[in-house]
Amino acid sequence: MKGRITINAKDTKKKQTYGNGSIYFVESRQRFAGQVYLTIDGEKERRTVYGKTKKIVKDKMRELQIQALSGNLEKRNRNKVEIKTIHQLAEKMIEEQLALNEIRQSTYDRKMETLKMLSDISDKQLTEVTEDDIVGFFKVKLDYSQSSINKMYQLLGAVFVKAISKKLIESNPLSDIKCPKSRKKQIPVRALTVDEQIRLLNVLKTEDIHYGDIMLLSMFTGMRIGECCALTAEDINLTDKTINVSKTVSRGEFGNTVINDTKTAAGMRTLFISDDVADFLKECLGGRKRGLLFTSSNGRLVTSNQVNYVYSNVIKNYDILDSSVYGRVDLHSLRHTYATRCIESGMPAKVLQKLLGHTDINITLNVYCSVFEKFKNEHLAIADEYMKSNNLQIA
Repeated sequence: MKGRITINAKDTKKKQTYGNGSIYFVESRQRFAGQVYLTIDGEKERRTVYGKTKKIVKDKMRELQIQALSGNLEKRNRNKVEIKTIHQLAEKMIEEQLALNEIRQSTYDRKMETLKMLSDISDKQLTEVTEDDIVGFFKVKLDYSQSSINKMYQLLGAVFVKAISKKLIESNPLSDIKCPKSRKKQIPVRALTVDEQIRLLNVLKTEDIHYGDIMLLSMFTGMRIGECCALTAEDINLTDKTINVSKTVSRGEFGNTVINDTKTAAGMRTLFISDDVADFLKECLGGRKRGLLFTSSNGRLVTSNQVNYVYSNVIKNYDILDSSVYGRVDLHSLRHTYATRCIESGMPAKVLQKLLGHTDINITLNVYCSVFEKFKNEHLAIADEYMKSNNLQIA
């Protein structure tokens, strides 16, 4: 639109499928990766191949398929691999958790990323790892975020517990070591103030901001950005005024963008929305009955990184923030902003917990103990009126 500022984000590359496999570019390896499912001795098995070009990967995948069909491909027996190192046991443990449906694909991906962070120690023999080795490892990791340190500590702990249960080691070298504290300054993510929210709202409603509708939806429903990006037209019920939240956009095993189930069962929820939000979604749908609610400029899945790129520029270029307010503002602040306005309106913590999809009341506020489900709509209406009284409306 003339006179408006459009801030675009880089689009992710679309995966390409070949037969029953997929080829992706892996940034970390600067190689193409091909993943194909084969039937070997009556059982399905996933194989991954790599190459400098798509053609090389495609040829390798085709060769595997031919070998599998001709019966010349032996089934891998992971149980025959002798477990000696931290990496071997961690990988086997995480693979088993996924195979037994104990964790979701998104959790599997995160754990494998954590395993990469352990590379400085993970090649050590389990029987040779000492307390000093672990202390030395964490000493050089203190500039990592506390979240990353916690994940590494937890994965190492789980590996050593598993090693003891399998009688691979006799004692746990981590047992007397407390989780290290990060040197990195932890500035908490904060919600926008009412004035900041009004400024952002005016920009998103009057300027042609790429992915602005996603930001608005998160700010007025408390949905995570990944959940917003995974929404389809079928998830929106304008008659009952509900949103079915059951999926999220995340990063796949090869760095590709995929749609997964929500992280937890509590994350799967039905949100009751106000008339204001329903009108906004009706406009977003534009009469569509199926397909993704939001897409990139070339019709692909939108990622949180893409939205964050635009959001960060909007916050900076339009002077949204009050510098006197302590705290860090990022994309997740939109969700915090919704929760804060709900709390300010008097909504009980238990109701807010359900709306946000938290597994534990402690994650939300731990202030109220019990609120019946029937009060959800009542308190949502209160929150809606509160927002209207502060001139906070999408439409």
